[in-house]
Amino acid sequence: MKQVVAKDDLDNLKLRISPVGVRMADGSIRVMKHAELLPLYYLIPEEILSKCGVELNRIERILCVLFSDPVAIDIVESDLFMQCIMDCYAYMAWKYLCPDIPFKEIFSINEPSWRLAQAIHIWINEIFELDLIPPFREYCVDMKAFIPYPPIEVVSYIMSTAVSSAVERYNLQPIIDTAKEYRCFEDFDDRNSNQKNDFIRKWYHTRTKHPQVSFEGYQEWYRESYDDEFEIEDPISSFEDEVVENVDVEKFLSKLDEKDKQILQLRQDGYTYKEIAEKVGFKTHSAVGKRINKIGRMYENYSGLNFGF
Repeated sequence: MKQVVAKDDLDNLKLRISPVGVRMADGSIRVMKHAELLPLYYLIPEEILSKCGVELNRIERILCVLFSDPVAIDIVESDLFMQCIMDCYAYMAWKYLCPDIPFKEIFSINEPSWRLAQAIHIWINEIFELDLIPPFREYCVDMKAFIPYPPIEVVSYIMSTAVSSAVERYNLQPIIDTAKEYRCFEDFDDRNSNQKNDFIRKWYHTRTKHPQVSFEGYQEWYRESYDDEFEIEDPISSFEDEVVENVDVEKFLSKLDEKDKQILQLRQDGYTYKEIAEKVGFKTHSAVGKRINKIGRMYENYSGLNFGF
């Protein structure tokens, strides 16, 4: 039988970073365990990093300024910084690991593809192995240079290249395909999703081909097995809900000013933040991202739903 994954390689694979001695602004040397991860931090797009909290956004993008700020250095050396790297790279890898599933949050931590996405040492080591970003020592050549936020096209190229290369190197595609083919209840998070509803509907229909198996009996079995309730959605009801939802969205949009409506429409049409900023007269593209986040929070308050803004 063909081995699905190069298991020995994966078992021995760890994040290949080493402590680095860094000269501080006062001339002293400090050993930093996370210094080699700074190039990865600087690769995170602004629109993602802006959602990671004030502390993580305090890390300077000029190294000589960073190394003169003890508080910022403590943040780099903290578990919070490492968690940021883990969450952001799992999020960025998911798009290329499972392109047909837009949100990895619909799955539980038991779902195999979710666990692969969280194994960031696979993707990060591949980025370093393929020399897709400069190593930390190259950033130190000019300590006074400002490190800009990367264009989304660059990030997309790096992540797509690293993920596809790692999937091939460790023969991970059979895991992803098998997980997709053999879904189970434990794969899904508690929250509702179209994918979860589709799975429940298909799972029920494949087990109720015989007339002696009733839907009510299946509901009772599910209640006893999972201590939970569920109902298969009625297509007519789903259609009505969708109509109501669209009406609610129209009501919400009517409360926005023309510039906000224009920003949302341009974003929906595929324009980048930079292009939108030029069209609506904002000075920076980050102002567009902040405005979209504000609109998102307004809609969360209006709808009572949580979209993570």
